[in-house]
Amino acid sequence: MIKQMKVYTFLSALMLVWACKTQNTVDSSKGIAVVSIPHNDKEYCPEGGDCTIKLHKNSSLVLKKDTTGRYYPVIEKGEGIVVEFKFLIKGPEGTADGDYSETIHFEINKDAETLRLKGEALKQVDLLFGKHCFCRGEAGYYKVKDGSLTLQKSKDEINIDISLSIPEVSHKTFNIKEKVRL
Repeated sequence: MIKQMKVYTFLSALMLVWACKTQNTVDSSKGIAVVSIPHNDKEYCPEGGDCTIKLHKNSSLVLKKDTTGRYYPVIEKGEGIVVEFKFLIKGPEGTADGDYSETIHFEINKDAETLRLKGEALKQVDLLFGKHCFCRGEAGYYKVKDGSLTLQKSKDEINIDISLSIPEVSHKTFNIKEKVRL
């Protein structure tokens, strides 16, 4: 009986480790490797929602304009690493447009080891904030001009520290501090 309990305990622990493991996938249509990490650190994930961070390896962040002149990001195959952070609050059950989310995108050179950018210098990485909701006049993407980005990259991980403010729109995400395994 005790031996059987040890086996169940071991299997339970193994399943827990497997369930919390970083997910690595490849978008075969684009040849982009994606590292996806569920992230609910309450210090940096705004209250009431879920956060994820993805690294799109071998990719490029292309900013395109829609018919109204507003920017939107497209991730294509390229030579860099695109970082995508997403904060999501699910809407009430049965609502078609009740979800609320914010996204942050930027691209770094795959060979970059250290970055320290502030203010207008953030355009070097195309730091882009997106607000997605049924909120007329505020939904859409905004180039981040007021904020800072500090990044340290080794062969195994990337440490990201972002502070931002978008005066044009209300938002819930102000800081991101994350360590992502490559």
